[in-house]
Amino acid sequence: MSWSDKMKVQADVVSRDRQSADAHVMRSTNSASWDPHEVWVTRVKQPRERAASRVTTSVESRVLELPD
Repeated sequence: MSWSDKMKVQADVVSRDRQSADAHVMRSTNSASWDPHEVWVTRVKQPRERAASRVTTSVESRVLELPD
């Protein structure tokens, strides 16, 4: 294999590595973006609603268990 062939192979390897690294960076960048409203809904609003629903369900089940 000649020197120029070795250089071409090396350039191909480096190019593939760079493309792979760039793709990884793009995936990381995309996953790092977030919507403040979405975060509020999933981290604040929905947990509050689930907790309130559990309390309501618990109270309703206890009311039904009370003797007449």
